Amino acid sequence: MIALLALTLAAVPTPLSDALALAAPEGTRVEITAWSAPACQATHFEPQPIDGSGRVAVRASGRGCAVWGWATVRVFTTQAVATRDLEAGASLEGAVRLEEREWLRGAQAAPRLEGATASRRLRAGVVLRDTDLRFGPAPGTQVTVRLTVNAISIEQRGTIIACGQRVCASLSTGKRVAGVFRDGVLVTNLEGGT
Repeated sequence: MIALLALTLAAVPTPLSDALALAAPEGTRVEITAWSAPACQATHFEPQPIDGSGRVAVRASGRGCAVWGWATVRVFTTQAVATRDLEAGASLEGAVRLEEREWLRGAQAAPRLEGATASRRLRAGVVLRDTDLRFGPAPGTQVTVRLTVNAISIEQRGTIIACGQRVCASLSTGKRVAGVFRDGVLVTNLEGGT
C-alpha cells in the first residue's frame, strides 16, 4: 500500500525561522516566503546550507515524525553598488556605496574594494562582483616582473595586460604571466621550471 502525503503550505513555525536564521551566513538576513512539508507536528528543524535566495531543504522532526520540507527564502546582505556609470579602468573611489540587497544564489557577497578599478564598463546601480574589479596598475603600464622558479629568481620588464581581476603582464618573449603586484613589482611563481 502506498501512502500519499500531501504537502501543506502552513504558517511558518517560529523554530523554523530561528533555524534558518542560524543556518544563514554571517551578515545576512533571511525572509521566509513559503514553507511546505508533509503533515508533521515538527518542533525541530535542520536546514541545509543557505547560499542565497531560493528553496532550501529542511529536515523537520517532532513527536513521532520526521519529514523533509522546503522553505523558500529571500536572503539579504550588504553589497557594494556603483553610484554612477564607470568606464573600464576607472577608480571606484567615491563611486560605490554599501546597501542591503537581495543575495541571489551563486552570487558572492561584497568584494574587497580597496585599490580596485573597474575591469569593464559598469552602469550606475549595478551590484559589484569580483569579476567587475581589477587590482594593480592599468593595462599598458611598464613594470618589473619577478619570475621565481624553485630557488631561482629573475627580474625583467613586462607590460601590464587586461585579464579580469588578476594582475597579468606580457613579457618581451611573448609569454604571459599572472601574479601578485607588491611594492611596484609583479611577483610570479612558476612551478617546476615551466
